[in-house]
Amino acid sequence: MKKISFLNPPPVFVEFGQTALRAAHENDSVELPLERQPDGRLTAPCKEKTIAALKEFLQAKSWQPRARAVCAIGARGVSLRRLSLPAGAAEEFHQRLRLQIESEFPLPPDELAWGCQKLGGPPAANGTVAKQELLVAAVKKEVVADYHEILRACGTEPEFTLAALARTHLGTPAADSFILLDIGRHQSELTVFETGVATNSRILFWGSESAAGPADAKLDALAQAVNSSPTGTKLFFSGNKISPEISPRLANGCQCAWLESADTRMSAAIAGLKKMVDQSGHPPLVIRVEQTGGEVRSLAAIDFKKWGVRVGALVVALLLLPYAEALLLKPHLAKKVAAFKTEAVRLTLIDRELDFLRNLKSSQPPYLDALYIFSKSVPPGTHFEALSLNRHGEVSLRCAFRDGQQVADFRTKLINSGFFANVTVEEQVPTPDRQRVNVRIAAQEKPAAQLLALSVGPTADEIGRDAKPAPPGAMPPGVSAAAPAAPPVIKKETKQ
Repeated sequence: MKKISFLNPPPVFVEFGQTALRAAHENDSVELPLERQPDGRLTAPCKEKTIAALKEFLQAKSWQPRARAVCAIGARGVSLRRLSLPAGAAEEFHQRLRLQIESEFPLPPDELAWGCQKLGGPPAANGTVAKQELLVAAVKKEVVADYHEILRACGTEPEFTLAALARTHLGTPAADSFILLDIGRHQSELTVFETGVATNSRILFWGSESAAGPADAKLDALAQAVNSSPTGTKLFFSGNKISPEISPRLANGCQCAWLESADTRMSAAIAGLKKMVDQSGHPPLVIRVEQTGGEVRSLAAIDFKKWGVRVGALVVALLLLPYAEALLLKPHLAKKVAAFKTEAVRLTLIDRELDFLRNLKSSQPPYLDALYIFSKSVPPGTHFEALSLNRHGEVSLRCAFRDGQQVADFRTKLINSGFFANVTVEEQVPTPDRQRVNVRIAAQEKPAAQLLALSVGPTADEIGRDAKPAPPGAMPPGVSAAAPAAPPVIKKETKQ
């Protein structure tokens, strides 16, 4: 499947030297000076300047993911070890590797930026555990952390490897023993390979511009440094050109050859990084700042076919989910529908009965309202003999008052209530002992339309006061203890 190149920014190739940083991106390249502290770390102003310059050089797009930055670091401070460990599960193997690194290197693994390259191992004999050969490269974490911080601030995802390993992709034999010498202006880097595996890498304080004295003396000093290293029969040069007269000065008839890149604007390390990425995609040995076991990948490294199948399966599942839900919940829904139909029949009966009650409520005379008006208007000590109410609003009342003044007050209160159209005292006869007055009163309620506009009924304060429990022996409101009232006779006439 073709990679989506317009989503993936092209990779950036970076080489960190002692005094300069070189970077190549597409067809452009840049070289930036580096300022270091006495302990070898980059200064804070240098970091700021480098980040600003790289951002301007890369011109990263905000809608694109982070570009992959493949970086080569020099041999300064780097230690190489060839280890042999028993093969096993990934987690157990990683733990054993950390323990071996802790025993082989002067610093614990947590203080190192390190990586390993699997070299294979001898075949396991019967009854023995298979061995895994590894090449481990380690450097102080703080050194690589500075590089990692700069590249992350520029919007890239860095991965680090050794510059010497990158240079071997320019044409060195894969299985031979040889020496690789990169000539710099002020210092050089010498790496020894045995059967294609780097075993030793160190810095030579010899450069094409720094060494003083006659040319022959300079070449003798370089040949002496090369002859002091265990070597095979081949020596490969990269970097700045030096005099070809060094070949006769080398021991054991060592053959010399130059490693050159097709693009002269690139250093040998950057050219090797580009060729390595084109061939295998990733460096054989990656030095990580944080050993999380994970690996940062760009969109170019994603298997779009596999993820396309997963996304398609998810879309199909989302489309089929409503139908699956309907099939699974069909019995439950059928029971619910049957229950709703049963309730619908019952609700029809309830609606019919509710309509009847509403009609009954709207058509019944306001008996309770009339009784409430009487209870509010009647004076204490009044004796009721009979009360007649009918549907036409005609009210007839027979009761006994103490005197005529109470009769007049009672009639006035009934009229002022606004509930009755007229109130007539039809009969007023004193008792033989002249203690009471028997009265017969007739009244006519106002039409129903006018009564609806009245607010008749007890207030909230009255309801709260009446709800309080009465003390023992207390009489209900409106009843005198001296003259207990007999229950009145109430007649409801329903004649039309």
